[in-house]
Amino acid sequence: MTGRAVGFMDLKLIPGQVFQLEFEGYTSDRDRSLLIGYRRNESLIVTTPIINGAPANVKSGEEVNVRFFANRLGCACAFKTEVIYASKSPYPHIHFKIPESVITGEVRDSVRANVEVVTEIEYILAGENKTTTAKIIDLSIHGAGIIGKTFDFHANDSVMLVFTIAIADLEYQLKVKSIVRSIQKIEQGLSVGLQFEDVPDTEKIALQAFVLSKIHDL
Repeated sequence: MTGRAVGFMDLKLIPGQVFQLEFEGYTSDRDRSLLIGYRRNESLIVTTPIINGAPANVKSGEEVNVRFFANRLGCACAFKTEVIYASKSPYPHIHFKIPESVITGEVRDSVRANVEVVTEIEYILAGENKTTTAKIIDLSIHGAGIIGKTFDFHANDSVMLVFTIAIADLEYQLKVKSIVRSIQKIEQGLSVGLQFEDVPDTEKIALQAFVLSKIHDL
């Protein structure tokens, strides 16, 4: 991720902020953690990720890449730090060295996350309101790819996607106006490319956070 550098304390993060941790040398998916708190010039405290039902084995001195979405700034952020101390009492938590700076930047327009999200599609056919369902298989902040057995709308038609995404254990229902840009026949039925239109800022932030949580190369 490229962008500008800002001071960690300037972000004014609050407890409960979701972090994605990527420890040096690990090849598994990023591990989810929550911010507990921090103290200037001391340490940054987060929950220890749970892997296969047990706290991750974290050792002092390990380096870690941290990525997250800052709602207040509406952007993706990343920094590199190291483990100062990991404790199992009174609950599993980790002290990180507070980073000198954090890199911030928007999620790239071209980045699409592979997802499996069921969506309802609202549209108008011959003057009548219609609904159908489909599966979103890729998603970006500007569009989506969906698949379904059959659709009776056409390229350049306007449709409304209604779907629910989960971010940090919270569910958000989004209603996104879209333009049908392409329809192709595939083995499972039809593949449709959609371009989003006039996405409200609050829903755009939720989309950015969801896409960020699903991709690995920002």
